[in-house]
Amino acid sequence: MRSIGECLNYQFDAKSDRQNLTNLFHRIYSALTPGGVFIFDIAQPGQLTPGISKGFTEGEDWVVLVEKEENQELSTLTRRIITFRKVGEYYRRDEELHHQRLYTATEIANQLHQIGFQVETMASYGQYSLPSAHTAFLARKS
Repeated sequence: MRSIGECLNYQFDAKSDRQNLTNLFHRIYSALTPGGVFIFDIAQPGQLTPGISKGFTEGEDWVVLVEKEENQELSTLTRRIITFRKVGEYYRRDEELHHQRLYTATEIANQLHQIGFQVETMASYGQYSLPSAHTAFLARKS
């Protein structure tokens, strides 16, 4: 089983809390056969220095603008993403707002161990190095 790209950080419910993630880990552990593997990554606190970070990436017929803000007190990250891409002779504009709850690698590893997983943390998926303040996990059911 795998969940790549900070999927577990996303908050879909304002009432979500850390217990929801622990409950999910229990369900995954129950679903795996002995020796089964759960691979995933998380974004951690320390994504940004205080304040708002802005940047962009561009290609031949597109541009992506990103504004990020980390709330260190609440351990959350907000990303506002605006994209422009050329469709015919015009540009199409889209906007997304992402809210993430940030977890420490130690906190997640401890939860997984308590459930019964054997846990290995990684800074990369093979040749692909994760960005700073990100950790990948390989959790194996005993």
